[in-house]
Amino acid sequence: MENGQKAINLLPGDYEQEGLYIILEDSRPLALTRNNIEQTAKKFWEDPGKINSKIKISAEFQRCDFCPLRKTGGLCDAIRPTFPFLDALDKYLSYDQVTAVYKDDKGGLCVHRTTMQKALRYLSVLSLVYYCQVTRKYWKHFWGIMPLMEAQEVAARLYLNFFYLSNGSKRAAEKSISKFKEEITITSRNQVKRMNLVCDNDAFMNAFVNTQIITDILSFDIGKFVDEGFNMRQPADLPTSLTLT
Repeated sequence: MENGQKAINLLPGDYEQEGLYIILEDSRPLALTRNNIEQTAKKFWEDPGKINSKIKISAEFQRCDFCPLRKTGGLCDAIRPTFPFLDALDKYLSYDQVTAVYKDDKGGLCVHRTTMQKALRYLSVLSLVYYCQVTRKYWKHFWGIMPLMEAQEVAARLYLNFFYLSNGSKRAAEKSISKFKEEITITSRNQVKRMNLVCDNDAFMNAFVNTQIITDILSFDIGKFVDEGFNMRQPADLPTSLTLT
């Protein structure tokens, strides 16, 4: 291809389930799907050669203080999706280029040539919103968000979803956003601490930091950003109407 770009050849059979697939330079797609996560997380946790027993009982590795399962012990639910991929990603850095393929629930495919860090943003969102016992209550607020969107796009969609789910009340939406930011910031920071104990690769940790950046954008000025977007003037270069005779 021109400009040194590589051709991307996709085999439909490699992308049967909804989720994110990361195509590394020299291997088949790495499937970040719910089924794959569920099947491998338990096996990874029970393998004594994967995580040192001292790490498992360390303070940094425990559930968050406000987790409803804090007293039960065991593995934090939010970190489960990350374990199956630690070995495969060990030799990659956050800025390494990969091909990311996202399959939505309608069967559509979105293909991006991106960095490992951005591709793994989906995994961090999945961990914090669908697995975490505390922040999973926000899953509706992520409706319509495609994992490979830019941070500002994600934040804008989140804001609009909060607004809608607050019945159009800006005050209620901003109150909910404030609580969301508080809770998800704590969980994401704790995730980074846990990842520091079991992973030498910076891609995962930066992915969680990336999620925290999205919440900062959301709470800081995203309301103004959305207002300006809807109130922008019509571009001068839009095509004029054409009358056919």
